[in-house]
Amino acid sequence: MAADPTAISPGAVALIGVDWGSTHLRVHAFDELGGIIATRSSASGMAGLASPDAFAAALEELLGADLDDGTAPILLAGMVGARSGWQEAPYAALPADASALAAALQPLAFRGRRAAIVPGVSGDSDGFADVMRGEETQALGVPPGTRRVVAPGTHSKWIGLDRGAVVDFATYPTGEFYALLLNQSLIGRGLPAQAWSERGFLRGLDTARERPDWLHQLFGVRARHVRDATPAEELPAFLSGLLIGYECLAASAGRDPAADGEIAVIGGARLAATYALALRRYGCAHYIIEGDTAFCHGLWRIAKAAGLV
Repeated sequence: MAADPTAISPGAVALIGVDWGSTHLRVHAFDELGGIIATRSSASGMAGLASPDAFAAALEELLGADLDDGTAPILLAGMVGARSGWQEAPYAALPADASALAAALQPLAFRGRRAAIVPGVSGDSDGFADVMRGEETQALGVPPGTRRVVAPGTHSKWIGLDRGAVVDFATYPTGEFYALLLNQSLIGRGLPAQAWSERGFLRGLDTARERPDWLHQLFGVRARHVRDATPAEELPAFLSGLLIGYECLAASAGRDPAADGEIAVIGGARLAATYALALRRYGCAHYIIEGDTAFCHGLWRIAKAAGLV
């Protein structure tokens, strides 16, 4: 049989890194210097998998000869370690740096390979123990000196860093609220779901800054619609501006922007750009780092601290 020209030779891969979210699965092959040799992805997120065998099969499907040499250790992060994931990984406490997460790795049985799950982090936040999985790995992958991170999404995370360790964080279910209000509530009824308007978004941001009564202002989306006070095609973005605005303002309350420095916005291009627009509107220094880039840098740091590479 002829050799597979796409196969990776044994020893070429130093680490297999797995980013397992609720709706996605991405697998990265690292070389010995932490560079990415290859990446593969699928829609086999945690939410659609019902058993350990299903998780194992989803990962196996992506570990083809063009990505995996069959010998490298595997390090997984994200919702794979949730209670409804492949195998629950207990949360690590704050502060959490690469060494602390490495010490708390949860071993995982998979095809006789060296495999482990990054634990995620839990900490006190306004009277309850907040939790996150996956974003802690991304936060460890931002450039040194960064003190504040926002990872926007269904449940946005605002994370504080000190000398490379996660020291505090807070979760805002902004993306989930937006989807519920727009698609499943009277507030969003009759609005064009895919519409985008920068003017509407900026008006939402300004309203959030000027009027702190957020629950009342959310109903204002409906009132503006039925009174034809704002074009319908602007209102989804106005709603987005309200929610993201209240999130950014709450997360920044009582903080010293000069001490925080530039905020790292971690995520995909569109969502990261939307948050960057909000931060710029509020005069907050920031920069964008792509989500996969931050994840891979952070996972490599954890793998090195664990002695896997």
